[in-house]
Amino acid sequence: MRFQYNPYIWPLFVSAAMSLSLGIYALLRRYHSKGSKSFILSMFVVTIWSFGNALEMAAADFNTKLIWANVQYFAYCYSPVTLLALCMQFTGYDKWVNNRKVLWLAFIPTIITILVWTDCLHGLIRYDMHMDYSGVFPVIAKKYGPAFYIHAAYSHILNIIGWVLVIRAVFIKNTVYRKQAIALFAGISLIVVPNILYISGLSPIKRFDVTPVFFGPAGMIIAWGIYRFKMFDLVPLARATVIESMNAGVLVMDLQNRVLDINPTFEKIIGMPASTISARRVEKVLEGIPKLAKACTDRSIAQTEFNITTEESEKIYEVFLSSLTNNKGAFLGRLAVIYDITEKKQAEHEIMKHHWKLAVIEERERIARDMHDNLGQTLGFINLQAQGIRQELVNTGVTTALDKLDKLVSVSQTAHSDIRQYIKNARNSEIIEKDFLYMLRSCISSFEEQSGLKVRLSMPDGFSGDSLDPNSRINLLNIIREALNNIRKYAEAKNVGITFEADREYLSVAVEDDGRGFDTRFGIDDNNSGFGMGIMRERASEIGAAIDISSTPGKGSRIAVTLPAKRGEHR
Repeated sequence: MRFQYNPYIWPLFVSAAMSLSLGIYALLRRYHSKGSKSFILSMFVVTIWSFGNALEMAAADFNTKLIWANVQYFAYCYSPVTLLALCMQFTGYDKWVNNRKVLWLAFIPTIITILVWTDCLHGLIRYDMHMDYSGVFPVIAKKYGPAFYIHAAYSHILNIIGWVLVIRAVFIKNTVYRKQAIALFAGISLIVVPNILYISGLSPIKRFDVTPVFFGPAGMIIAWGIYRFKMFDLVPLARATVIESMNAGVLVMDLQNRVLDINPTFEKIIGMPASTISARRVEKVLEGIPKLAKACTDRSIAQTEFNITTEESEKIYEVFLSSLTNNKGAFLGRLAVIYDITEKKQAEHEIMKHHWKLAVIEERERIARDMHDNLGQTLGFINLQAQGIRQELVNTGVTTALDKLDKLVSVSQTAHSDIRQYIKNARNSEIIEKDFLYMLRSCISSFEEQSGLKVRLSMPDGFSGDSLDPNSRINLLNIIREALNNIRKYAEAKNVGITFEADREYLSVAVEDDGRGFDTRFGIDDNNSGFGMGIMRERASEIGAAIDISSTPGKGSRIAVTLPAKRGEHR
């Protein structure tokens, strides 16, 4: 190869140096934002174009010029593909790039490149090539074959499509990248316009393609976009100093629900690095966390909670979502901030358990006091009076009623002993430690022992009653206990069932039997006078629940309590 000095090569070398520096800079910075890989490839490809053009210009013989002219065709053919890929990733069509469908765009350039290097055999690209010494430096004169025009048309169609995509990003769509898009549009225009003028023969400079000269200014504009608007740093300096060090996870999404940025905490939450999810749709990234994915894609959701369960532990997170807008109020995307509230939930659970214990203690203390002050004293009085009457009858020689008085004394003493034992149990802390389901089953077990009936219990999977506040638990248990007592005393039933139903709005509990029923207008019987039903209604009213007591004589009874979830849920 022979070369000779030519001062016109320096703008090309400067352009090549600038584009190569930009590509190396982006590569060394390890950018993982959308479009970064296409940008690096584009810079390397146009470097080949500028460098090859400079060496062709400096070549002193035909064969050397032809070799470097052929080298430039790598850039001629593939630069439109890399440029279009960059524009597609930057403007929301990254799906085509990510699934590699864009590689089909390189099919025709590959065929053209093969034809260029075998041109001497067919002349489909160029023919009648010879040296032209008429200008300030010699160039290769040639005529173009039919394949060249296919290549030219195809390349410029790709360039124009990319150009139009960037124009849409600048003038039509709201985007957080508007300033970056303007810089990219200006840089692309300096590449596309001169090349179109050269191919169409409208360029004021004949015999020489000045397009590579503009790679330098185009690179400067794009570099300005990189440094001034942080084209590949999605959030500027504040991101590195604040967001990167936050204990909360941060997720930024654009209008198409694509992931623009995440911080290290969010990477740990989902177990995926930023490099693998950048520019992907959020529903694909979060398909393993459907509740979070729904919150991120549904703009009506501003706050929610979700769980992530692993073999080692279960984590509970709370996410807050807000809209991102520009200074004109136009919607640009969404921001999600995720907090780990596992310890908070555990603390709330412990507090709720303590509240439950306190509520049980207060209820049992109140019942114990009422029994001691009223029923216990009454039974004690009856016992003493019966013993006194018995002694007076013995003193007067009357013995006919002694057996009955002995039974009365024995029954009153037994009842008094039972009351004292109940009071003792009510104040026993070991019993208070038991949870809602334990107490419910204890109540059912006691009923089954006394009545000889088997209770059918039905409740949703996973229901434990822990979500109920302590006061609701106490009153629900007492309503169920009262309903079972009425069935045992009056219903003469053969089948008894308790059914729990829960959804997001209500918790319903129904106690049913197939006994003799009663007329709800008068109560269970004349002696009861409806006091039991009145107490149940009072307890339901205390916790904001609705109670429905339905019965038909001879067809059984049903008592249903419906409690709003917001009232029953502990907060």
